[in-house]
Amino acid sequence: MNLKRFFTLILLVLPVILIAQEIEIKGRVTSSDGMPLAGTTVLIKGGNVGTVTDIDGGFSLNASRNDIILFSFLGFKTIERQASLSFMEIILEEDYVLTEEIVVVGYGTQRKIDMTGSVSSLSGDALLTAPTPNLTNTLTGKMTGVITSQQSGKPGDDAPLFYIRGKSTWGDNATLTIVDGVERPINQVDPNDIESISILKDAASAAIYGARAANGVILITTKRGSGKETRLNYSASFGVQTPTIIPKMMNSYQYAKYLNLARYNIGSQLLFTQDQIDGYQNGTLPNTDWWDASLHKYAPMHQHSVTIDGGVDKTKYFISGGFLDQKGLYDLASFQRYNVRSNIDTKIGSYFSLGFDLSGRLEDISDAASGDGVFSTVLNSAPTEAPYVPAHIAERGLQANGQNVSPIGVADHSGYAKRKISSFNSSFKATYDVPWIDGLEANFSYSYDRAYARNKTFTDVYDYYIHDRLTDTYEKKTSGGGKNLHEIAGDETRTTLQTSLNYQTTLAEKHNISAVLVYEESTYTGTNLSASRYSYYSSSIPEIFAGPEKDQKMGGYRWNNARRGYAGRVNYGYMGKYLLQANFRVDGSYNFHPDNRWGFFPAISAGWRVSEENFIKDLNIFDNLKFRVSYGEFGNDRIEQFQYLSAFVVGPSSVIGGSYIPGLQESVLPNPKVTWETARNTDIGLDWSILRGKLSGEFTYFRKNTRDILMVRDAVVPESAGVSGLLPQENHGEVDNYGFEALLRYTDKWGDFGVTVEGNTTFARSKIVYIGEADGINDLQRRTGRPFDQFFGYKAVGIFKTQEEVDTWADQSGFGAYGIGDIKYANIDDRDGKNVIDGNDITAIGRSQVPELVYGLNLNLSYKRFSLTTNWQGAAMFDQMLRWDPFNLDANALAIFMDSWSTDNPDAKYPKLYAGMRPNNRVNSSLWLYDGTYVRLRNLELAYSFDCNQEWLKRANINGLRLFVSGNNLLTFSAMKDFDPESPQIEPGHRSYFYPQMRTYNLGVNIQF
Repeated sequence: MNLKRFFTLILLVLPVILIAQEIEIKGRVTSSDGMPLAGTTVLIKGGNVGTVTDIDGGFSLNASRNDIILFSFLGFKTIERQASLSFMEIILEEDYVLTEEIVVVGYGTQRKIDMTGSVSSLSGDALLTAPTPNLTNTLTGKMTGVITSQQSGKPGDDAPLFYIRGKSTWGDNATLTIVDGVERPINQVDPNDIESISILKDAASAAIYGARAANGVILITTKRGSGKETRLNYSASFGVQTPTIIPKMMNSYQYAKYLNLARYNIGSQLLFTQDQIDGYQNGTLPNTDWWDASLHKYAPMHQHSVTIDGGVDKTKYFISGGFLDQKGLYDLASFQRYNVRSNIDTKIGSYFSLGFDLSGRLEDISDAASGDGVFSTVLNSAPTEAPYVPAHIAERGLQANGQNVSPIGVADHSGYAKRKISSFNSSFKATYDVPWIDGLEANFSYSYDRAYARNKTFTDVYDYYIHDRLTDTYEKKTSGGGKNLHEIAGDETRTTLQTSLNYQTTLAEKHNISAVLVYEESTYTGTNLSASRYSYYSSSIPEIFAGPEKDQKMGGYRWNNARRGYAGRVNYGYMGKYLLQANFRVDGSYNFHPDNRWGFFPAISAGWRVSEENFIKDLNIFDNLKFRVSYGEFGNDRIEQFQYLSAFVVGPSSVIGGSYIPGLQESVLPNPKVTWETARNTDIGLDWSILRGKLSGEFTYFRKNTRDILMVRDAVVPESAGVSGLLPQENHGEVDNYGFEALLRYTDKWGDFGVTVEGNTTFARSKIVYIGEADGINDLQRRTGRPFDQFFGYKAVGIFKTQEEVDTWADQSGFGAYGIGDIKYANIDDRDGKNVIDGNDITAIGRSQVPELVYGLNLNLSYKRFSLTTNWQGAAMFDQMLRWDPFNLDANALAIFMDSWSTDNPDAKYPKLYAGMRPNNRVNSSLWLYDGTYVRLRNLELAYSFDCNQEWLKRANINGLRLFVSGNNLLTFSAMKDFDPESPQIEPGHRSYFYPQMRTYNLGVNIQF
């Protein structure tokens, strides 16, 4: 009997024991279409024990059998499931109501669906496809309103042209960049550290930054700790770079033939005999490709990033480190970058939290002393010369290129230019949730940033040989310029103090109210010292102390600046249907006279979510349909300092009483009334989505008027006033910008296949309203009413083909000699009846140099564990000018100039060749204009994510493994065949050789532990 009772007791207690015992729960979380949901929170209900799913949606967790497990993921409905010994297959259903995007705005965040301003945003993950050395290059073609031009592929060059909705001032067009609430350079942020990027484009979103917001604002938010179990991520990519386009130059046969023709056309002695020309043609004489001889075909590059994300108790942390090593097309060109970051958040009690952010960056940039001059030397070199002299003359002795210089010597032996930059950024933040006022939050932050830079340029000399073709002898020479050292050292300190109050509440479940008040002050100080010494006796000690003191130079300066501002914003929403926002900024800037130091910048905006009205709901078409409108002002105080004070320079000196007395003279008249540039902006927009968010779009019309632009009115002040060269800048300029932005996005999944397609375009046109032109100026040359960077020149109407045509055409002798084969120009202005081509015939030709239309097409495809991402980008409605002096100083010429006028080629595209400058043909004219339109495959990435349930990955504790191949600038379609369409111009109409834009091929890996 007792035994029977004992077994009965065991049977009753055993289930309790089994239930209470912890077991390992395993499973996988997917969406309804079978896609794994990485990062899903898996949490035991009623406790703080949990985990997150890996890249395949898998998870494992220790729990008791009676525990309830919660599964939650943004944009999906949270569900509960009883813990189970069997493998748990969890399917989450989409919850469209929760998929509204949270967007970072000035001093806060907003739901995108509630926004009334114009903001483009991009997640940090979108920046990591097809890694590039610089951040701005990854934004191109991915956001509306952004106009960029990455003009150089030089290692360490991260300073592209970057405009938001075009150029609006001939002053400083720089965009304000805010990183984690503090003004900092955009190139100091590692893309791997970025959580999101927002671009504020209209007054409703940007006016809260007041005096610095006229050219738009970029907000970068870096990643912070999740507070969950520690995760370690490692990313690496290894790649090679090669130029997108190499200019096609004439080979030795073509060079000899056409240079002889060019010298014949000026009556000069021919350089090559027919036998030599035949030798170049049949290959018995040299045919040097100086690009291949002087430069590397490929340049390697690799970058690495490690991030640690997690939390302990009430403390969350995100720690990262990165390294980039980028080589150049010649040995002296390189770039190394090291960066670290630590973002730590901790909560103290129920209402108080602290944040500590530290980041550091070290850059080491190296180049040849001549910089981009390397490429001008290489491409101008005569292909008839060999790169090295015969071994019996000198082993690896450099041979000149026909112009008394060796391209190899310039690239590798003429000295170096080194730049070292180090920066340290720190921020302390405190937040207090006021317990006695629900929804009120007080914030305080202080940041201290310090940066150092040192430039060191040492020019050196090298030996080379000049080959005399007539005697076949070699003369040894040493390059000119001497051994000289130039050094510049500078530092900058920046502090920012912010305090703010944030309030948010809902009244009667209908009225949503939020407000923010901000006080902010910033200080800037810096110093700069420079020193130069010349004619060093040796290159062994390239330091200032080792150089001769004769002719030494020294210089230096220091600066300081400060801003103080008060800002606020109020948002009101009624039932998520009617939306209002008002914001303001009162800014004081140290750049202006105390009487003009303060400016007020208000903005107001409204939105109407028509989709919340019953008459739209009944249609059952729109998930969201919102109209929005905004108007406001913002400013620009980035001008040269102290223009309200008199400025002096050292002037004529005198000897008084036997003593030398240096003199001073006024360099510019003061302008105590100098004040802000102010921009007034109007936006009208429409946002919509249908098919449960699968298809969505945006359209915005904008107009901006920028006035009080600083300019010198020298054109309207007669020289007789006696102040020529002393006139100050005044607030008189005015520019209009107008255009539109459009975006269309489609995203969907069908089983294992997913697709997202997004197209965007921006049209932005500028018009100069006032630029201070003289009243009597010829209307043909008037810039008023025309866009920024409009080309001006002569209208070419062909090439003279006969002497009769020359004799009967308008007189062009003002340019010098001209005749058959030269460009002829239209006599547009002949009011004096003299039938002469002169300065009065200059007119606007072509279009602006800044693209008025930019566009992007982004495609993301996924199938099971494969993904393909492409980013196409292009620009249109702008022109480029390629003006050349082929064979000037016997330099080589582009191969396109074989299509130049001659008696054998009377219908040529280009004018007659001359060995030297022909002024008639080198003036700016429409003949040299090219349509700048281009389309480029900016980024492409193909990736594969491994199933981390595989045993070999589990043994290595790897929770995520992804391999990818990628490329940048893989394809370019452009009318410009010899130059990249984004390459720069030194001056309008004169194309020079620069470090080319680069195409890259990468192989990379992402590992999560």
